[in-house]
Amino acid sequence: MSPSDEVERFITTGEHDPRFSAWKGGVVERRKVGASTLRDVLRRIVGYRAAHGPLRRVPADVPAQVAARVAPMVRGLVPTHADVLLTLLPTRVHVVTPTTFGALIEGVPPRTAWDLANLVLDDIGAPPLADDTPELDGLSHAGHAWLLPRAFTEARPFSDVVVHEVAHLLHGIPRREIAWAPADALILAVPPRRRETFAYACEVWSCVTRDATSATQRRAQLSAFRATSTPADVRVDRRRLDALLDAADGPGAWRAIASWASR
Repeated sequence: MSPSDEVERFITTGEHDPRFSAWKGGVVERRKVGASTLRDVLRRIVGYRAAHGPLRRVPADVPAQVAARVAPMVRGLVPTHADVLLTLLPTRVHVVTPTTFGALIEGVPPRTAWDLANLVLDDIGAPPLADDTPELDGLSHAGHAWLLPRAFTEARPFSDVVVHEVAHLLHGIPRREIAWAPADALILAVPPRRRETFAYACEVWSCVTRDATSATQRRAQLSAFRATSTPADVRVDRRRLDALLDAADGPGAWRAIASWASR
């Protein structure tokens, strides 16, 4: 297979040979050159398709907005290290637009760069790279999260993409980064099979407690949520999510979510 064949396969599927065997040289050189080639092709495609698309701007003061939105979740889930996390986590959230895309994919794995390209293309109404590309509102990988500008302005019931993606960061960042032992453990040890349900629980509970000021109002909000068909994500255990939210109330709600997620 030639490099051009590998590029074509990657663009249309997001898949690539991790050894980059189509390129010449040793393993290290092939990986460096091959991955760089794939990212450069994505930059050209996004630039071309975005040339006549709508302008997307990065919202002002993103770190402060992120910290404000996620503060109740962080203080509820990790109270002993909340202050340091509220300084760290906003630096791991990046707003991706056609303008910022090129720099943001530097150094990220090709598959993550491919997903980000599709995220941007969908946002500007351009065709995706593949027909079966999953619809995403945001993306997190290896302790970083990427969001679209609309994450800071959209108002949908029980939806906050900022909270959702930052919840994923809590099981993607090692404790060493906040000087918390054991250093090699993650901030929250959420098993892969529970991660989407955990993130949705954090998202919905954040929205409920943000908009409701009493137990009666919270119960009404949760009833309204149960009547919806969201989330449609097949990775979410909807029955467990509803049960978890029903059991969560009062000051111990976040502890209950963290306890379930880390089992």
